[in-house]
Amino acid sequence: MEQIREDFRTGMEELDEEHVVLLDLTEQVRKLLEDENMLFKCADIRGLLKRLIDYTAMHFAHEEELMESMGYDGLESQKQQHRLFVGRLEDFREQVSQLSIGTQDDMIRELFDYLQKWLHEHIKKEDMKYAEFATAKAEGNC
Repeated sequence: MEQIREDFRTGMEELDEEHVVLLDLTEQVRKLLEDENMLFKCADIRGLLKRLIDYTAMHFAHEEELMESMGYDGLESQKQQHRLFVGRLEDFREQVSQLSIGTQDDMIRELFDYLQKWLHEHIKKEDMKYAEFATAKAEGNC
């Protein structure tokens, strides 16, 4: 498995490994977008969206369970952000059946941009908050 970039490292190894998978799936979306030899991409994007939705459901449940067990006060905010993210992925999935060869790359680009922005913002800001909370708690500072 690939290593997570240092600026994405929360210090919580299990979650960092799960983040690597999410970032890898985002990279697969980028590669699909850039593949000029593939004419019909709908089946591939549908498969990637399914994997993203399934994996984020598992990851978010794991993350929320850890936050709850440590008494993290930002849990409800995290849950709301997670629900919005999955809802947006569901929106993308619903769009796939309406795509044509002429519109598929626009949607894939929109998905890639969304994933990249959301994961960067969420991991680097929101997830770092509970990672810092966990570290402080482990050191007896809260």
